Order: sequence, then C-alpha cells, then structure tokens
Amino acid sequence: MPGVVVSAIAELPGGDLLAATLPGGTIHRVDRKGKVSEFAKLDVKQIWAIVPHKGRILVGTGPKGELYSLSASGKDPKVVLDVEEKDILSILTVGDAILVGTAPGAKLFQVTSESEGVLIHDFKGDEVRALALTDDGLVAAVNAFSSSGLSSIDALTKNLNRTSLIGQAPEGSSESSQQSVKASAKLYHVNLKGEGGKRRDLARASEATWTTWLSKEKQYFTAAVVTDAGRGEVLVSSSYQGKVYRVRGRRDVATVADFDERKATSLCALPDGGVLATTGDGAAVYRLDDTKAQRPRYKSEVFDAKQPATYGALVVRGGGDLKVRARVGPSDDPDKRWSDWAPIILAKASDGLRGRLNLPKRRFLQLEFTLASADASVRDVEIFYSPENLAPLVKSVEFKRPDFDLDDNDEPESKVTIKWKVDAEDDDDLIYEVRVRPEGGQGDGWIKLHGDDPVTKKELKWDLDSVPDGLYEVEVTASDEPANGVARAQTDAKISPPFVVDRKRPEIEQVKVTGLEIKGLAKDEGGYIHDVSFSVDGGGFRPASPSDGLFDHNREDFTLTLPDDLRPGRHRVVLRARDAFGNMGSVAVVVER
Repeated sequence: MPGVVVSAIAELPGGDLLAATLPGGTIHRVDRKGKVSEFAKLDVKQIWAIVPHKGRILVGTGPKGELYSLSASGKDPKVVLDVEEKDILSILTVGDAILVGTAPGAKLFQVTSESEGVLIHDFKGDEVRALALTDDGLVAAVNAFSSSGLSSIDALTKNLNRTSLIGQAPEGSSESSQQSVKASAKLYHVNLKGEGGKRRDLARASEATWTTWLSKEKQYFTAAVVTDAGRGEVLVSSSYQGKVYRVRGRRDVATVADFDERKATSLCALPDGGVLATTGDGAAVYRLDDTKAQRPRYKSEVFDAKQPATYGALVVRGGGDLKVRARVGPSDDPDKRWSDWAPIILAKASDGLRGRLNLPKRRFLQLEFTLASADASVRDVEIFYSPENLAPLVKSVEFKRPDFDLDDNDEPESKVTIKWKVDAEDDDDLIYEVRVRPEGGQGDGWIKLHGDDPVTKKELKWDLDSVPDGLYEVEVTASDEPANGVARAQTDAKISPPFVVDRKRPEIEQVKVTGLEIKGLAKDEGGYIHDVSFSVDGGGFRPASPSDGLFDHNREDFTLTLPDDLRPGRHRVVLRARDAFGNMGSVAVVVER
C-alpha cells in the first residue's frame, strides 16, 4: 500500500480488510487474496480509527477532530461529530451509542444529533488511546506525556506530536530507547450497571467514579482489548519493553507477555479466544493463548541502585518451577558493557525462595525468570543491596538573631536559633553535632552545644546566657551513621561566618533638654543601636530620630521633640535604647514645661 505507516485497520463483514495509511486520508480495501484498492479518500491529514457500525463505517480523523460516517461501499461521507480537539483516536460502539476518545485533551465524547456531541468525561492526560467494554462497565486507556516531539515521524504528522501512535521512530533511530519516553499511562474503569443493575446505563459514565485499574510510569499504552467480559479481564499493550499486561480489576494485575521487541503496538481479539499482538522496533506478530507459554521467560525492569552497589540476597515469592538469572551493568539500557547472565540458585526459606547475587559491583541490575512449569508464577521479588556511600554535604550554617518588634517592651529571650542546610546525596538519614568557639580559635577550642545524644533536626536552640559577649563561629557536622553504621559512616562539616553574641545592654549619655527638645547619645559595646524611643509620664513609647538619619552604628546621636500639647509642670521622660540583639538600656530625665 502507498504510505509510510498503517494507522488503522478494521474487518468488514465479508472478511475484507480496511486499512488507513499515513500521510493523508486514504482508506484502502484489501481482499482475501491481498488485492489492494482505494476504498475512500477523505479531506483529512490523519486517520486514526476505523469501526464498522450498523451498515456504515465510522472513521476517526485529525487534525480537525472530526468523526466521519461512510456507507458500506466507502461513499456518502458525513461528519457526524466535530469537536474542538485535534484528533479522534479511539471509537467504541455501545448498542446504538457511539463513544470517541480524543487528543490532546484526553476527552471522552458521545455522538448525538448535534455536531459537537456531548462531553462524557475529561481525563487528566493527553489522549484517550483505547476504549473497551467489560460485562459491567467501560475501560479507557489514557496517556499523559511530559514532553512533546517524541518521534522523528513528526515530519509526517506535525499536528500530532504528543500521541502514542508516533511514540517511536522507524528503523534505526536513537530515540528508540525506552528510558527516553517521558510519559505515564492509566487504565480507568467505570461501572455502568451500578448496585443491583442488570443493564448497562451509559449515562453513568459521566457521573459515576472512574477508578484506576492500572497505572504505569515511563511508558504509554497502545491498545486494550477485553478477553473475558464476565470477569472484567483486559489485556493492555505498552510501549515499554514489549510488555502486555493482564488486568482483572484494581488489584489483580500481571505481566503476561514480555517480547524481545521494544514495544507492543496493538492487540486484536480473535473469535476462538486468542489474541494477536503486534510489536514495533522489531516488527513481529505474536499469538497469545491461555495456555503454557512456549518460551516462558520474563525479564524484569532494570533496577537502579543510584550508585555502584554490592548485591546480596535475592528473595522470590512465587510458585512452581522457577529458574532465575541476573546481570549487571553501568547503564540503564543493557548493552555490551553489561555482564553475562549468571544463574542464581534458589532454595526454599521461611520468607520465600532465597538465592545470592554474586555479581560484580555495578549500579544497574536486571533479572530474568524462566517459568519452567505450567503453574509457575512470580508474585514478588526482594533484592538486598548496598550502594557506595556518599558523604552528606552541609551547604550553609546560619545564626538567627533574636526576633523582636519595634513595639515590644520586653527584651527577647536569651535563646537564639542555629539553622543549617544539608544535602543527603543518597537520601540517607542524618544526625548532627553542633559546636561553637570564639572566632579565630584554634585546636580543641570547640564546645558542644548539646548533650551526648546527636541532633536529628536541622536546627538547634542556643542559650546565650551561657557564654560571654564576643565574636563566635559555629561548626555543624553531618553524619550518615544511622543508615551505614559507625564503620561506613561518611561525614561533612561546615563552619558558619563569624557572628556577634551581645547580651550587654546599651547606654544613654550626654542627655540635654532644651525646651521641648531632648538630645542624647546612645552607645553599645557589642553591636549597633537598633532604635531609640521615649515615654512621657508612663505612656507608650514613641520613636526618636537618629541625628544622621540612620541607626547603623554602635554610637548614635538622637533627637526627639516632646508633644506641643504637653501640660505645664514637671514631667518624667524615660529614654530607651535597644541594640540589634534586643537588649535595652534606659535613663529617666525630668522636664519642666
């Protein structure tokens, strides 16, 4: 057939096939002998879905979000749905009703007599990739992409660069690495029967809760088919390492196919109960049957220890005859640098089947299971490992001065807070030791600010009444001992910039009263003057003004003017100076009005 990609396929009642190709809006007819002829040509750029329905052919297209209805001979094209979404990716018929899934808004619409249809549900994601019916409900495969431009096929489909249909490049592209796909996928289900219901009620799709049956990261779903409607059994194909998942409700999930090709691209249920699965990045077609696999192998996802690691015990929980191999390497995509597969001998233990991973010290690990009997299964795997220990990094140490407001009439408490920022490079739990010494001290002049027990929080209260005034520095040492033990613990230490400890009160001198004006000098030995205020006859304190316009030094001349409406007679004026630590010094003067 002309074109580059077959984007949709469907079987006609007589056994012929309809196939759409990209680029363009052409649908081809393929008869039983393989003869290809043009069935229909639509004025669209992409065709994503074809479904026969009640003697007509439904066609989902892009980039205008149109659903076409054609006659059985490919004539009489009519647009029966025209939504604001760019592409109609999936179509499902429920009796007379027609549902469609869209991109890039991941919306579910129902076709009505109105061209815009009815919005049934708005999913969180970028596309509704597949729809299928179970006995009691409806499932939807929804993908979300965190970046656009997933494939070089964008040149052919510029208006749809966020869809799973072009999620990987054709032959030989370096973009075929599975880890490069920044996507997540969910399979949702909604119950259309409700409690005690015997028939599906499609209206429930817009009001009942859609529950998550399957959720996967770093991959997207490509197709979904129901294989046992009564049990609610769904097969879902994935872009990740050729996986096909079997889902039976919210808790029963298994991997039933693990192809050598990089991704599973589509699924097709057969009348005899089997399922055909196609693959990409290595083209193949597989038949899946509910019997013992001919090549019963399963490769796990690549495990990342974050650092080169020493691997220990392996615990497998499962049943039947199992054989396990393991390999390690320096990259998240196995290549020639990886070790050869090494067999792991398993023996029964109280917690499952146990073996030992005698492998080179590497960051990445992968397991391969062979299911050597028909009843063999793997339910859970536990790996014991010890990555290389990274030292923590103390990034900063901060000495926080006492807090006070201008209208505070009391000195702040003598305790101050020492805070620090630290990175645990490998997420280990950390403990801290905090010490202090006079600035510029040498040798063993450090004094611990807490008891024998280490500090577990990233801050410490320090009572300044325990030390004389002066210039000090604090050292914070972080240790990952809780996670690694004393022998393997790594530490890091950082010393704070010098800071002042000042508990001495400021003084007020050279007070001179001239009429209603008072001048004076406020001074402090430990720091700088923060503010000066005054109170007349026991009233509230009001701020005085610095003579040079700014309180920023340890000696500050100040000026204040008493109120003009001060009554005649003698008045007691209290002058108060406060330093940067909140220490207060005051004097009282008598003023004659």
